[in-house]
Amino acid sequence: MLLSMVKYFKGYVYVRLTGYAPERFLNLCGNRNILIWNLKPCEEGYEFCISVDGFRELKPILKKTRTRVKIIRKMGIPFGIYHYRKRKVFCGGILLFAVLLYLLSGYVWNIEVNGNSYLSEETILDFLKEEDASFGTKIKNIDCAAVEEKLRTKYSEVIWTSIKIYGTKMTVDIQENLLPEEEYEKKDDTVYDIVAAKDGIIKEMVTRNGTPLVTVGAEVKKGETLVSGQVEIVNDDGEVSQYLYHSADADILAEVVYPYKDEMKAVYTDKVYTGEEKTDYQLKFFDFNVKNPFFHINDDLEYEIVTEEQQFHFTDNFYLPIFLVKQTYKEYKKVEKTYTEKEIKTLASKNLKNYIEDLEEKGIQIIEKNVMIVRTKQSYVAKGTIRAYESIVSHIPTEVSDITSEERQPTDESD
Repeated sequence: MLLSMVKYFKGYVYVRLTGYAPERFLNLCGNRNILIWNLKPCEEGYEFCISVDGFRELKPILKKTRTRVKIIRKMGIPFGIYHYRKRKVFCGGILLFAVLLYLLSGYVWNIEVNGNSYLSEETILDFLKEEDASFGTKIKNIDCAAVEEKLRTKYSEVIWTSIKIYGTKMTVDIQENLLPEEEYEKKDDTVYDIVAAKDGIIKEMVTRNGTPLVTVGAEVKKGETLVSGQVEIVNDDGEVSQYLYHSADADILAEVVYPYKDEMKAVYTDKVYTGEEKTDYQLKFFDFNVKNPFFHINDDLEYEIVTEEQQFHFTDNFYLPIFLVKQTYKEYKKVEKTYTEKEIKTLASKNLKNYIEDLEEKGIQIIEKNVMIVRTKQSYVAKGTIRAYESIVSHIPTEVSDITSEERQPTDESD
């Protein structure tokens, strides 16, 4: 691609070679490092492309091989400038375009984010905007190393990042921690208890640190303390002499119940496409759209608009703030329809499946679902319960208790 652009800027000609010894001609060109490309045979000899400078070196070779060349086409910027040499406005426009191209090459016009999972692309783009390193920023004003450090500092999920700029394109590569930090892992020395995040029945419990206050099979309520960060130290008399404090650490799996309800209207409005479509093309510079003055639609009809944007670029890394916007207008009519019993069951099953998939993506294990569809006057209602196994670990600061000297002093029972 780049080589083709260089050839076009320097100019080249497409010629036909005829005569006594065309093969010897080609060999001599190779010996003298005269570049020839797109070589193909024709009835009278050969046709090929050659640069302007190379064409000027052919005279002695043509004489030696008793061959002739005929120019078929002239291609490239030098020939274009010569052709329009008397059209000053046109030449001025080309010059202005070249100057604008040079000026725009000093800014970032495309940002690509790779490797993100926890952090959304919008979050990272907003961060870059806050750091003045986003779309439309001067490249020389961006300190990639400093932005990398700030990104790792602001988001604990990011353990490695690399920001590079090639041409007018910025590439942000990040690597996230697959085991995100627990809520209670703070930089201070605060001690935490584990409490129930929701109601449930304890099914599995493995305590690594702290004092467990419940056992497997216990029914717990939201907010109830499950593992305390307070550890009692008992003396020889079986009395508490002091407390030690360590943040509670445990894996606790409980059986929880999710109430489920999904209401669907019996009568709904559907889009019925007529098959009529219209396509409009616009140019977008930065955030300004240049509309097509010759494109019109009937305002009395309803359309669904599908928009596609394609950014102009010369190579994979040289982007411009110019977009080709394609808008497809699909004509449709609104029609009221009533669900059949089969359709409503299919829709309810689909909605329930999507709901369960969302739960499973959060690490929740579904063990039972009991959902029924009930018909009312104007709608169908799918309701019931979903039972699942889920971690109910949540954290709150531990309440610190002090043992005073009076409390530790044994009671004098003598008369």
